[in-house]
Amino acid sequence: MRILFAADQYRYSAHALEALVKLAQNTWADLTFVGVINKSVDRSLAPGSAEVGTHALPGALARYRDDFLARWPKGDSPYAPTQQQHEWIQLRQGVWEYFQVARGSMKQLKVRLRFGQTASEILATAEEEASSLIVMGCTGGDACLWQDDPSVPQKVVDGATVSVLLVKEAAPIRKLYMCLDDSGITQDALEMVNQMVSITEAELDVVGLTKGGGIKTQVYPWLKVVSDYYNSKGVPCHIRFREIDAFQEFISSQVTEGLLALWLGKKSLLSRLFQKKTDSIGHFVSRCRTSVLVLR
Repeated sequence: MRILFAADQYRYSAHALEALVKLAQNTWADLTFVGVINKSVDRSLAPGSAEVGTHALPGALARYRDDFLARWPKGDSPYAPTQQQHEWIQLRQGVWEYFQVARGSMKQLKVRLRFGQTASEILATAEEEASSLIVMGCTGGDACLWQDDPSVPQKVVDGATVSVLLVKEAAPIRKLYMCLDDSGITQDALEMVNQMVSITEAELDVVGLTKGGGIKTQVYPWLKVVSDYYNSKGVPCHIRFREIDAFQEFISSQVTEGLLALWLGKKSLLSRLFQKKTDSIGHFVSRCRTSVLVLR
């Protein structure tokens, strides 16, 4: 598993780091941290240069890395470097410095600083790193936004081809709503929900989406298997069914806290519901009051 942590320098990103730590402790995934500075800053500048040094983001990324590594007992982290050596590092064009660097670890932990349009650079990093999950924080309250560019979460969710976890600032997850239909959810998506239930110890509500009636449990035989599995682990799990036409009303009236997990397979009912740009999945997510896990 490869996880991309897309962050800026604000508190919601630090809050999302808490979820990332728990995921990493469960999965030992390869990790990449990425932050993006607006493209008006010269791409040739190095993170340590005076011009970039005045921006808060490089320091925030370094703190996130240090905080992440500090959450592991000494000697137990698969991300901790095992070798110390000196290397010449280019600070900027024509200027190099001989640094002591740490290399070698069981699992990858990369920290990247990019320049350009924020959402586009996050999506490009996810593709380059072959990430299977993007983790991001976002503002609390009635919207899911980023401070410097409010549309970043929406653009990432709309543009991503992999799963995206949006973690609401200071919003504890005590209940997880998993919304899916019979369009063939993948094992990876089911495992991702498994991981989120494990790290949050949340109560699980499985919401079977239907179209045109015919709401029968036997139409979704594997839902009973999912329910039995979690109940055997002592995790409260309930199954309910909702018509896709009433989905948004159901979310707005009944899903006001916790984590909303949405299965967006190519043939899923939710993918068809959010086909229009004016009512895309990203637009829907940007107005959610809960943390959101978009499963692909």
